[in-house]
Amino acid sequence: MSKRKVLVFTAFVCMIGLGFAATMRARWAHKEKPSTLTISNRDFCDPATFNANPPAGIGPGTCLRDDNVSVNGSQKLAGFRAELAQEKSVGAWRFNPDRVATEEGFNLTLVSRGGETHTFTRVAEFGGGFVPPLNAASGNPVPRPECARVVNGQLVPQPPSANNIFLEHGETEAGPRIVEDEEAKFQCCIHPWMRTTFNPKHD
Repeated sequence: MSKRKVLVFTAFVCMIGLGFAATMRARWAHKEKPSTLTISNRDFCDPATFNANPPAGIGPGTCLRDDNVSVNGSQKLAGFRAELAQEKSVGAWRFNPDRVATEEGFNLTLVSRGGETHTFTRVAEFGGGFVPPLNAASGNPVPRPECARVVNGQLVPQPPSANNIFLEHGETEAGPRIVEDEEAKFQCCIHPWMRTTFNPKHD
C-alpha cells in the first residue's frame, strides 16, 4: 500500500473513531441527565362552597384556588358530591397525564394546578386513601397501607416521604425517579380515583 493510501486510510479510521467517541459521549450524557416529565395535580374546587363550615362545606382552608376562578370555572361542593356518588370519581380531580409509556428513565416534576392538597403516592396496587368518606364514595373501601395507618381506631396519613409526596396549592416538587423497565403506580391518598400508571413501552 502506498504512503498516500496509508495516510488516507488512517485519516478515515480516525474520523470513524471520533464519531464513535462522540456518540458514546452523547449516550453517557443522556444517561447522566435523564429527561424530566411533568405531572399536573388538577382540581376545580370552588372556594366559597368548599371552605364553608360543615355541614354545608368541608371547612376553611380546604380550597385555596383563587386564580381567576370566575374565568377558568369551578365546581361547587354539591356538584362534586353528586358526580362522585354517580361516577365513583370526579373528572376535574385528576393527574395529567394519567398513563405514561416509558422507554427510558426520567425524573418527575409535580405541579399543583388546583386549590386542594393532594398526595402523589407510590402504591403496589390502587385502593383507598386516608379519608373514609371519599374512600367509600369512590368505591375504594380498603385503604392502601402506603397511604394510611390506623391509630386509636382512626385512619391517619402515612408520613411524607420520597414516595409519598404532599403537594399543596401552588407548589412544585421533585418527584421520584422512574426506571424505564418497571411498572409504577401512583395515586392521591385523599382523592383515591386520582391515579397515574407508568408502563414499560414494548416494541
